Amino acid sequence: MNRKAVNSTVGDAVTNVGDVVSDTVSDIGKTVSGWILSARSHANMLGVDSRLKAVVSRALELSPYDFTITSGKRSAAEQNALYKKKASQLDGYNKKSKHQLGLAVDFMAYDENGKGTWDWKYYDAVSQAFKQAANELGVAITWGGDWVTFKDGPHIELRA
Repeated sequence: MNRKAVNSTVGDAVTNVGDVVSDTVSDIGKTVSGWILSARSHANMLGVDSRLKAVVSRALELSPYDFTITSGKRSAAEQNALYKKKASQLDGYNKKSKHQLGLAVDFMAYDENGKGTWDWKYYDAVSQAFKQAANELGVAITWGGDWVTFKDGPHIELRA
C-alpha cells in the first residue's frame, strides 16, 4: 500500500512520516492527493514503458483513492499462468499481452480505510485519475474497464 503524505498542501513540500520526501506540485496539476508510490509499486513497474510510469505517478497524485501497482511487465509463462486461471484471454504465446511488452500495468485500489478492494466504484474513480493524467501528459491509454466484453477494472495500457 502506498502511504498518505502528512501535512501536504498544494504548492508546499510534502512530508511523509518515516521518510522525508520533498516534491513540489507540477505546473500541470490541479490537486495533489499526497499519495506516494511504494517501493513495491516501483519494483512491479520494472521494464514498464517510461510514459506509462509517468502516467501512473501523475494518476496517483490526482486519485481520490490510494492504489498500488500489482503487475507490470510479464513473461510469456506468467501470462500463460493467468490465462489458465481464466484471469486473461491472452495465452502469452499465440496471443500476447501488452504486459509482455511493458506497455500495461494492473493496479489494486484501496478504500477509505486503506483496505484493498475489488469494489467497482473505486476502480472507476481511479481510472478517471489515470485518464486525466494521460491527457495532461499527452499519452494515449486504455482502461480495461471500458472494454465491452472482458471488463478488466485493474488494467491500464498504452494505446498503439
